[in-house]
Amino acid sequence: MENTIKKINMDTMKKLLDKYDVSKAYMYGEYPHKNYWSRDFNETDYRNGLKELFSTQKNAPLLLYAHIPFCKRQCFYCTCRTFITKDYERVKNYLKNLYAEIDILRDFFYKNSVKPNFREIHIGGGSPTILYRKEFDELIEKLQGIVDIKNLDEFTIEIDPRVTGTDDLLYYHSKGINRISLGIQDFDLEVQKAVNRIQPYELTEKILAADIRKHFKSVNFDIICGLPKQTRETFRKTIDSVIKLSPDRICLLYLIAAPEFSIHQKLMKKSELPNVYERTLYFLEARETLINSGYVNIGVDHFAKPTDAVAIGLKNKTLFWNGLGYTPGRYHSIIGIGTSSAHRISDYYYAHNVYPLADYAASVTQGKFPIYRGYKLNNDDIIRRDIIHHLRTYFSVNFSEFEKKYNIIFKEYFREEKNKLAEFEKDGILMNSDTSINITEIGKNFAPLVCRAFDKFI
Repeated sequence: MENTIKKINMDTMKKLLDKYDVSKAYMYGEYPHKNYWSRDFNETDYRNGLKELFSTQKNAPLLLYAHIPFCKRQCFYCTCRTFITKDYERVKNYLKNLYAEIDILRDFFYKNSVKPNFREIHIGGGSPTILYRKEFDELIEKLQGIVDIKNLDEFTIEIDPRVTGTDDLLYYHSKGINRISLGIQDFDLEVQKAVNRIQPYELTEKILAADIRKHFKSVNFDIICGLPKQTRETFRKTIDSVIKLSPDRICLLYLIAAPEFSIHQKLMKKSELPNVYERTLYFLEARETLINSGYVNIGVDHFAKPTDAVAIGLKNKTLFWNGLGYTPGRYHSIIGIGTSSAHRISDYYYAHNVYPLADYAASVTQGKFPIYRGYKLNNDDIIRRDIIHHLRTYFSVNFSEFEKKYNIIFKEYFREEKNKLAEFEKDGILMNSDTSINITEIGKNFAPLVCRAFDKFI
């Protein structure tokens, strides 16, 4: 495997980082971005989207996302929509409302003669492992009212290693869970102190013992590059520790610094954050180490063992990108339950649940889906989303492929957008020919910015 750092001129990289503000790039888990979804989109629109999906694709494969928005402690880096509490009664009250939303969904399926084809479940947060077993049993029982859990392809739960023991993992397995995702972020103690998440390596090592791990088809680690007090040396050690623990998938993301939305991020000292160039160097070294250790680079910032389903999806070009990251492509539509959950219904509908707990309770107790914004895509949106996801996943777009798929003449349809790419081409970020767009090795770090050229909302 060629050395990635040697393939990239780091002086050129620094100049490009000085020129282009990578912080402006969306992750494009959805297109258009949620910022452009409409508050006029309501529960009726959402129901219409569901009806349209099941009338045109009766057996459409689905993922059910269930959001548990509570944590006992605030991690300073976090951008998730969470509520910090040690009052378990708040959690139990929330679950009652979550069950009410499940009942609304089940009622919709019954009245419309729908038998949903859920292929995957993802329980996220927050910290889903905050639930006691009694409540988790109740949640699984409610989910079984709409999902055939025994026949799922994948059932994932996000794990907080600080509160999860080996007995807990065996318990989750007994409930049908076959994939776990661990929030690691960084193994260095000083970095952990700086982000208020003390999580010794030994905790993770213990719960991933071979006799426990054999029960799960895939283990994912979330790692963040750019945290306070990270250095080149400490991040190397973190990546070495990750490789030693050998997760099947790795999500290696840059820190999203948005203190205007996540006020607690102000508790991180700005002076302790690595600058853009430094964190890029850490990332590139980490990517090189992971690839040389046998991991396949999936898109911009994910990695997987060659035997994992997402690596196979990359090879077969079935890979799919959404707000949960890269998936093998077994489903495209997502139905979310819980506060702040997002939905993707068929190719044409996005919707988003309310954030405040009181608003959520008010909606579901009235028998209404708790929708507060959404968006119906037109054909142009769908074409642009497909291009953006190709650029982010495969780093290339073949014009003839899109011309056949959407009955367009690419160079005419995207004449203005191709002109926008000229500066990127001049800077060596991509190659823009008469037949394709191809992002270069040095350009991969700027792929989300290239995607912006096709974003008509910006």
